[in-house]
Amino acid sequence: MKTPLVSIAMIAYNVEKYIVEAIESVLVQKTNFKYELVIGEDCSTDNTLQMVLDYQKKFPETIRVLTREKNLGLTPNSVDTQNHCSGKYIALLDGDDYWTDEYKLQKQIDFLEKNSDFSACAHQSLVLKGSKEFPIKNFGMEIDAEFTIKDTIRHRKFHTSSLVYRKEYWDKSGGIPSNISSNERAIYPMLAIFGKIKYLKDNMCVYRLSPTGLNSKISTRELETDLNILLWLKKIDNKFPVLNFRSFLHLCMFTYPAKVPFNLLIKHYFSFVFFSFSYFPKNLGDVKHGTFEFIKKV
Repeated sequence: MKTPLVSIAMIAYNVEKYIVEAIESVLVQKTNFKYELVIGEDCSTDNTLQMVLDYQKKFPETIRVLTREKNLGLTPNSVDTQNHCSGKYIALLDGDDYWTDEYKLQKQIDFLEKNSDFSACAHQSLVLKGSKEFPIKNFGMEIDAEFTIKDTIRHRKFHTSSLVYRKEYWDKSGGIPSNISSNERAIYPMLAIFGKIKYLKDNMCVYRLSPTGLNSKISTRELETDLNILLWLKKIDNKFPVLNFRSFLHLCMFTYPAKVPFNLLIKHYFSFVFFSFSYFPKNLGDVKHGTFEFIKKV
């Protein structure tokens, strides 16, 4: 079988309501290259596994399903799924999201093939809450842009399911750490170390805020594991702005939408203040914003 140019990495766990729409949005892609869909099915307790296996039987040349003996968890499943991708490029698509433009992959690959100094390409996404009748807003900017490291160590500029990147950088970095909670907070700055990230204003994806999503279950304690990203990124690039990124991670931990124990609020607020001043002694703007968010949370 000819090696695909693009591998779509899809993780799936208890998404029987959404997985068909996700898979179909891949199968309708119109491209002048071969692509594969690699689905990491993580021992769902609903009918997700049988549904993806049925698709694999129907499209054996396009779809590969990775089955697990036991539940791996979000990040280990994502890491293993991307490790099994064979394409020059990897496109990410969560099992509860879907693409809305049949030329999405072609547009992004055309750009990356012509621009070797870019490590990845992403685009605008529509945020939905549940069904199509409840759109919330667009996720990102309304103009084309180019993102660098400084853009990837703050709040997300684009949604994960819009990203296509060069697999060589996944291989060079060893893949994101498996002991973290927020995959995008690791992979975005990692890619930016190797090159700029192109952002297209074209809206070609739906980000579904579903009960199965990360925000529905993660705790502050789990979010603390994201601090493991820092040493990993520093090993890839010893000039990586660790203190800057660390202050932002602490900010996220005490502003997270879920209920945060008071002792953790205090811990992460003062860590945020300390590291904000560590990388920029006159950083009153960020500290003022963080303090306001801390007071609201309290």
